[in-house]
Amino acid sequence: MRKTLFLIILIIAALIIQLPSFASTTSVYATSRREASIKIKIVLIGFNEEMIDEEYLTWNNPFYKYQSILIPGVSTNVLYLFNYSYTIVDEAFKNEFLNYLRSIEVKEFKKNLIWNISYKVQKDVGLTVNYTEFKVDSLSSFYDAEKVEDWLIAHNSSYGGLQENGYTLILSYLPELPSFTPEQFKAVIKGENITVTPHYYNKTFIDLDLGYKLNRVWMTSWGGKSRLYYIDLSAGPSPVDKQLPIQLAAEFSNINLNSTYGKTWLNQYLSDYIYGAVYNLFAPDLIYPLNFSKKYVIDILVLDNRSDNAKPNIKSTINQKLIENSLKSLVSFAEVEVKIRYAKLKDYPTLEKIVLESTIEGRGFNEKYPPEPYYPLNIVDVRPIYEWLSESGKGHIKDLFNITRNEEEFDIPVLVFSFIRDFNLGLSFKEWLAKKGAIKDLWGIALYDMVLISHSEMDFNRGSYLEGENKGKGFGFSQTIIHEVGHMLGLNHPFIYDETENYVDSVMAYYPYTYNFSQFDKDVLLRSLSDKFIMEAKTLAYGKTG
Repeated sequence: MRKTLFLIILIIAALIIQLPSFASTTSVYATSRREASIKIKIVLIGFNEEMIDEEYLTWNNPFYKYQSILIPGVSTNVLYLFNYSYTIVDEAFKNEFLNYLRSIEVKEFKKNLIWNISYKVQKDVGLTVNYTEFKVDSLSSFYDAEKVEDWLIAHNSSYGGLQENGYTLILSYLPELPSFTPEQFKAVIKGENITVTPHYYNKTFIDLDLGYKLNRVWMTSWGGKSRLYYIDLSAGPSPVDKQLPIQLAAEFSNINLNSTYGKTWLNQYLSDYIYGAVYNLFAPDLIYPLNFSKKYVIDILVLDNRSDNAKPNIKSTINQKLIENSLKSLVSFAEVEVKIRYAKLKDYPTLEKIVLESTIEGRGFNEKYPPEPYYPLNIVDVRPIYEWLSESGKGHIKDLFNITRNEEEFDIPVLVFSFIRDFNLGLSFKEWLAKKGAIKDLWGIALYDMVLISHSEMDFNRGSYLEGENKGKGFGFSQTIIHEVGHMLGLNHPFIYDETENYVDSVMAYYPYTYNFSQFDKDVLLRSLSDKFIMEAKTLAYGKTG
């Protein structure tokens, strides 16, 4: 639902705060370098010691990672070194966990559910890839993701406790739960009439501005409240990440898990999931360089381009306190001030002219949402607007905002548009013009020197265009603003190396609709700032070749 791009910006940083202490330093190199050791505990549920080859598993896992700043594509000069330990839980704990899951299980039947398991059986050919979606009946079992996370944290003594000064990754294989079985898989790809029985983890989110409810039901993993992350390898397949559960992956690849190679394959498969969690959550990259300040000012200017009597009232679409509290949880070492101004776009006639001239109406308006997978653009092209505003272009951002950027105060200008009908800001990249399902419009984009955000009348009133419980409800700006300012502070999306980690309690993720920053978000920001300050101090004390 959120339409955000991964172009973002800026910078912000923070004092050295007490974090789990990951770092042990080395001497300063030609350019000051820092090595940080991160402990990672892997807890395995549903696997036995005969299945797990710890030495081979560790060999497959990432040993180290240089942290990068993805824009402009440079290293932070921090080298992460990973130390792994493994705990294989006993049958008693697995059964206790299974009993808990069954106690909170909710089943739901769906007819003609669209699936993305793109395989089929062809006569005289056998199993082949099929690049079309198909429908199948489903009786799915759902488990409350947050309750499962809380239960695993509360029962951590049963698997030796959470990793001190590091992270805990729990990988489970639970075919005892209702699951999409290989037998069902074989029937589905033959086109037989069958009801499949997968299981998932779910969580309900509500837009706190305008009340729209989102039931996120297709998750196979969850975490973020603490330094624990949980992945169920037998859950799914999810129509969101389009990954196969382990039992189907083995079936498709004709792998016998009881064979010698089957054991090798299994450990490689587990390592693939470990890699994703390590790169996305435990030792993530930054999107932009960090800047430190004692005070961060989020200066929001809302320009309403709707009619004077449009609903809802524009002031109901942003919650100042909500934005402020969320950002304070991320930069708890600094003061955060959120300022909001409201105006009409017509109050800025030159900018209004550029917006009108940059509007692309490729399709008419109908009340169907969402549009078909192939659809022309209805956007306000963001590039001419950004060129007019940016310091590298015409520089008119200074006409709208007073911007201070130093260690005493760091201002982040956020320009918010509300547009008529179904128009949003968008990018007219040539690769997107005919790409199926490509996002051509967006809710927010964090650039080098500002944030640009838009919502349409259809976004504000989304529930009026769809049947069900959301009638009269919609999406406001607050969640998008928090997400984009998170980018401005240096945070990345948590799923760029593996889509599994899109299921995390982080406002920086796409699939959930949370207002929270995860513990992983908070850690990477504070740890990266600490590393930055320590390297700068060493360079000052000893010189670049000290």
